[in-house]
This record gives sequence, C-alpha cells and structure tokens, in this order.
Amino acid sequence: MEPFTIIAFGDSLTYGYGVLDHIPFPACLKKDFPKWRVLNKGVNGDTTKDALERIERDVLMFHPQIVTIFFGSNDCSLVEGYYLPLTEYEKNLRSITELVLSLQHDKKFNNGKTLPIFITPPPVVDTDFFPFTTTDRVMLYAEAVKKIALEYDCPLVDFFSAVWAKKQEAYEDFFQFDGIHLSNAGYALLYPMIRDAIASFTK
Repeated sequence: MEPFTIIAFGDSLTYGYGVLDHIPFPACLKKDFPKWRVLNKGVNGDTTKDALERIERDVLMFHPQIVTIFFGSNDCSLVEGYYLPLTEYEKNLRSITELVLSLQHDKKFNNGKTLPIFITPPPVVDTDFFPFTTTDRVMLYAEAVKKIALEYDCPLVDFFSAVWAKKQEAYEDFFQFDGIHLSNAGYALLYPMIRDAIASFTK
C-alpha cells in the first residue's frame, strides 16, 4: 500500500492561516509520519460549496486512504459570499462524504474504502472585533457535523467541545487576534486529537 495518503480537506483552519508552516496539523502529520503522503488541501475562505467544486482535483484524483473533513467556520459566517444555511451545509457535507466513500483501493485498509474523519469547527471569541459569527451559531454547525459522522458511522474529532471545555481557562489563547483563526496553542490542542483518530486505524 504505497504511498499511504492522507488528505486534509478544509478551509483556513486546515491551511494554517496566520501561523508558521510547521504549525498546522497536516505539517505535524508529515513530521510524525514521514513515510506517509500528507496533502494539505485547506483553502482560505472555503465553504462546503467551494469544497464540492474542487473535490475532484483536490481529493478524489489522489485515491487517499484517509480524508479529514474540516469545514463550517465560513459556512456559518454572515459575511456575503460565505454564509450557507444549515440545511445546505448538511446537504453539502453528505455529498462530500458520499463522494469520499465511493473511492475504492487496497482492501488491506478499511475494507478497501476511503475513510472520512470529521472535525467539528471550533467556537470563536465572541468579544473580538470580527462580528460575523458567534459561538452559538458555530455550535449548530458543529452539531450537524456530529450528526452526519454518526449517520455514516465515521470517526469524529469533536474539536468544538475540546475548545469549549477550556472556557474557564486561557480560552482566548487558542485563537489569533481575530478570535476565529487558531493560534499555535489552538493547533497544539487539535493535533493530538487528529493524530490519535488516525492512529487507531493505521496500527
């Protein structure tokens, strides 16, 4: 099974907006698993609608064993050109999931099917100056991700809950100045969750 391919499919939180190149989770996977092919297909500003438009060239053509799916922060934003109603977001996530599950490869991994791993979008710092979304809004989209992961029996990294559980601690440290994009500390919290989810299927 060469090479073992993981595609990180998402928006700016996957891409690593505002941090050094070695900080986002795809770069950490490359470092910890040097024999794997890890492709960062995060695009700044993307929604699930944009994801469907590029899924063929950015995901399907590589026939990966694993695809992390990490969208929602833009979909729930009220910025013109970003916002997608929850029903459309769910519909798009299902379409993405079914396209990923349609891939076939070596039966030595996951019975020959590509494995989607869902990641819930994190909450935001509501008091910061970026006024286009709130934690209450993001929570609805995170719940939709959890529902769809359960529906398709796929692994889930519940990053929303992990960050929200820190709200009594240095919560704002997980974000950059805009209260939305992840800081180094935010990625440090996220990465072990993704690494462990992947490792459970690749031992």
